[in-house]
Amino acid sequence: MRGFGALEILISVSVVVLLTAVIFGAMNRFRDGQELELAAGEVQNAVREARSLTLASENGNQFGVHFESSRVVLFTGSSFAEGAPQNQIRRLPERVSITGINFSGSSVVFERLTGRASPAGSAVVSLKSDPSRLKTVYVDLSGLIYSE
Repeated sequence: MRGFGALEILISVSVVVLLTAVIFGAMNRFRDGQELELAAGEVQNAVREARSLTLASENGNQFGVHFESSRVVLFTGSSFAEGAPQNQIRRLPERVSITGINFSGSSVVFERLTGRASPAGSAVVSLKSDPSRLKTVYVDLSGLIYSE
């Protein structure tokens, strides 16, 4: 009776290593895609919440969102003030960042009663490892929020 030869064992191990690499790569791409979706959703939710609170005239205030590379901050009032006690900080996952902020002053504020955005603009959320994989969150002048 003969056992397995060195070549057969080498081929078997090579096939297992190759399959593991393919599966691991696919899982990483899937995880990165999920984190990108999560981060873009977090940005959209913060903007929607600011608009909703403004339209509800929560405590007679207007609300806005300030964008930074690793977080968004929901704030009270007509302008962002770092460290204000009412600020609600929402950190983005480690693998993503906001790479393009197209709002004047890096913030958007909503007008009471109308919900109009001032200014209109967009924020680009992308993967740090692959900046070509991105989601853009838009806010138009009427306050409509959408992403692509």
